[in-house]
Amino acid sequence: MTDLSTHSALNPDKLPRPFSVGLSALDPKDWIMPDGHLADQLREKAEHFADRREAVFQYEADTLDAQGETLDLLLDYLPRAHPEIYQVSGDSVTVAPAGLALKISDYAAAPLELACRLVQDDLVIMRKGDAGYRIAAAAVCFPSTWVLADKFSKPIAEVHAPVPGFGPGTRTAKLIDRIFDNLKTGHPVQRCNWSIYEVPDLHHPFSHSTHTRWTDTSGGFFSGTWLRAERQTLTRLPASGDVLFTIQIVVDPVSLLMKHQDRNEIAARLQHHIEGLDAEELAYKGISEHRDVVLAELASLAGQVEK
Repeated sequence: MTDLSTHSALNPDKLPRPFSVGLSALDPKDWIMPDGHLADQLREKAEHFADRREAVFQYEADTLDAQGETLDLLLDYLPRAHPEIYQVSGDSVTVAPAGLALKISDYAAAPLELACRLVQDDLVIMRKGDAGYRIAAAAVCFPSTWVLADKFSKPIAEVHAPVPGFGPGTRTAKLIDRIFDNLKTGHPVQRCNWSIYEVPDLHHPFSHSTHTRWTDTSGGFFSGTWLRAERQTLTRLPASGDVLFTIQIVVDPVSLLMKHQDRNEIAARLQHHIEGLDAEELAYKGISEHRDVVLAELASLAGQVEK
């Protein structure tokens, strides 16, 4: 039997009910959780910064201190939490699995870029203004079907406008504003989100209005599709008071589920979640046309008897 690690996109902890806030307390020692894809993902991030830096990194001019605060937190946390991976010595930080040795002072004008180059997570600094919290600085190499330039400097409710039930004026938008306001330094929170894609690519800088995540159903749900999970955390920065939003992407083939010892329970959970989606939510998830195929295959797997 296949045993899914805690990092797998198919782990039940990463498959919550869609379109819910679903925040839970996070032990600060588990803030950043590197996995076996660290080296490959850091290499891909370096390529994005080299080839399309303006597309993956934007910031307001007065966020340099908050960016530096974010980097300082990581340079303190990473060697303590993951000493086998990270070392900081003087002006140098190394990431052993990736063979990286980066000079900290080289990024004095862009600390958030260096921070993003060290971890698999993308990093977004949210700052409160008259219209609520907005994206004030962001290093996002692995967007999940959204474009940074379209979201930058916009309040979070506008950022979430395409998400059913999360846009301006909604009850959920007001709840998120309260959550941000009540977030305390030293008490981070986390949530997960998931989607179905037909390719395992991490970099999806496409608008929801112009891009379909899954078009080919010839192989069914369990062949040629990928489950993409986001592990998101929110942390109040102690000096600036801004909120740091981290996003770690994990992608696994759905076919892994076929050999997992808990496949029945996981399939039943996904089936229940998808059955509960309305037309607008199905469209946002990109599975409107595939709902019957997905549900039939999940129901079949959920009903299998262990032999």
